[in-house]
This record gives sequence, C-alpha cells and structure tokens, in this order.
Amino acid sequence: MKKITAIISIILISILSFTACNGGSSTNSTASNKNSSKPKEITIGYQPGINHTLVIVAKNQGWFQDEFKKDNINIKFESFVSGPPMIEAFAGGRLDIGGVGDQPSIQAKANNVDVKAIGVYAQGYKLNSILAATGSNIKSAKDLKGKKVAVTVGSSAHMLLNRYLASVGLKQSDIQLVNLQPTDIKTSFDSKNIDAAIVWEPYASAIEAENAAYKIGDGTNLKYEVNLLLASNSFAKSNPDIVKRLLKVYNKSEKWVEANPDKAADILSKELKLNKDIARKGLDKEDLDVRFTDEAVKSLTSTIKTLRENNTIRKDVNINDLIDKTYLEGAGIK
Repeated sequence: MKKITAIISIILISILSFTACNGGSSTNSTASNKNSSKPKEITIGYQPGINHTLVIVAKNQGWFQDEFKKDNINIKFESFVSGPPMIEAFAGGRLDIGGVGDQPSIQAKANNVDVKAIGVYAQGYKLNSILAATGSNIKSAKDLKGKKVAVTVGSSAHMLLNRYLASVGLKQSDIQLVNLQPTDIKTSFDSKNIDAAIVWEPYASAIEAENAAYKIGDGTNLKYEVNLLLASNSFAKSNPDIVKRLLKVYNKSEKWVEANPDKAADILSKELKLNKDIARKGLDKEDLDVRFTDEAVKSLTSTIKTLRENNTIRKDVNINDLIDKTYLEGAGIK
C-alpha cells in the first residue's frame, strides 16, 4: 500500500511539474510571439528629389530612428531614380513604405500590386516643369508638334505631358516621345538630343540655372500633382500602430520644414549636392501637406478617369481602394 501511495505521489508530482513547466513555456512563447510580431526592420523608399523633402529631412535629423529605437526596429532607406522602379520594389516585397507619384501608384493598383496610399508627401500645380531647349524657339504646346519631347514614361510628369498636348488638340503620337529618367534629361538637353521635356525638382531648376533650357509651363490649370505615400498593404494591416507612428514622423517633418525653410534648404543642398539657391527655389514650389485634401482627392479621381479613358490602365480603380485615411486619422493628423 505504501508503495502504491508513493508511486501515485510521484506521478502527481510529475504531472504538476510538467503542467507548470508547460504553462511557463506557453507564457514565454506568447510573449516571444508578441515581441516577434514587430518588424525588425522597416524599409522606406524615396527619391533624391525636392518633393521628397519630408523623408530627406526626417532621415537627416534622425527622427525615424529616434521614434523606433526603443522597439529595436532598424530603419533602412532605399533610394530610387523615379516612381516606376519603386513600384517594382513594392511588387517584389522589398519595400514597406515609399513615396510615389499619382500615375504610377494608380497603375500599380490597377495591376494588382498590393499597396495602399496612407498619406501624401507633396502636392500642388508646380511640382513638374515644362521645359524647352535653349535656342529652340518653342513657346507653347502647339510648338511641340514633331519635336523630341522627353519624359519619364509612367510618371506623374507623363500625365501632365498628355494634358499639355491635349490643351491644343495634340496627341502623344504628334510628338517624338523620348523615355528618359530625370538624371538623363539634363544630359540630353546639354547634348541637344531633345527639344523639350517635363521633369520635377531639383532637375528642372538645375537645368534652368545652367541655361540648358527654359520654362514654358507647369501644371497650372492642367494637373494638380498628388505624390502619394504608399505602404505595402500587408505591412500596414499587420502593423497599424507602426504606420501611424511613421505618419507622425512625416507630419513632424512637415511642420519643421514649414517653420525652417532655410534650414531645410541647407539639408537638401547637402543631401542632393545642390546649390542652395536651387534647393530653395524648388522647395518654394512644393506643398508638403501630408493630408488627403479635397483638391488632392479630386485630382486623383480625375487622373484615374483619364488613365482609364486612354487605356493606360485596363480596369477601373476605385479611389477608396487606393487611399485609406484611417491611418492619418488614427495618428491624430486631420
């Protein structure tokens, strides 16, 4: 009897010990899973342009790193020459957050790239400039017929080109379209290989400053540019609080730049290797509001309609599938 009692006691002790150990293990596992649910790294894409001032300033000031260092989250920055290559990075799962123009963002959505616009990083009528080569005697859209006109195909500037031509009854087929990245547009003006171009800052002001071309127009009365802050939809859904904190950093940068435009120009000048006067000139053309203003939403809706009508996109894109205001609202940015 004593032996049976002893055996039962041993079994009970073993069961209790196993339960206790298993319970402790379960708790540690849950805590571990909770900790591991946060990303170890956030990859932010941007372009070396003045319309990307908010991320460039925040990066330079260390505000992203400061926001996430307590979480042991590393911030990685990836630079892209234009929007279309950034969309490719989103499609390949290599980006979490990135700043992209409206046309490539809409085309991405139409092509089932799983991105969501969570905010805006630059908007306005003067973000893109229409330039004519020095000595070309080009004065308006009608003078572009038969000319070599450069633009980054698929960018926001591409949409402006089509609307500029349409304003005088011309089509893209009436010009010699030259697909160039912004850095190559300046070189092509220098070598007299193009007659005109549409490009954003700082390239436009730099080209003008060197007298390689002169400005004949911008988006005024044609296109209100809306540059979108995109997030990988899976990243945003898995990390809504982190997305809100990222937006707060962008908003902090917006307020700082507004209060310190001269210091911002210093940062841009150093980061982009620009003359400060060019940086300041370009900065004055930008509206760096991170919010989805009524004008921004109206412009996006119009751009979607135009892209659908000219078959640039092969299916409709619902504006509410493209943008999501809840992250800004959740961050208290209204």
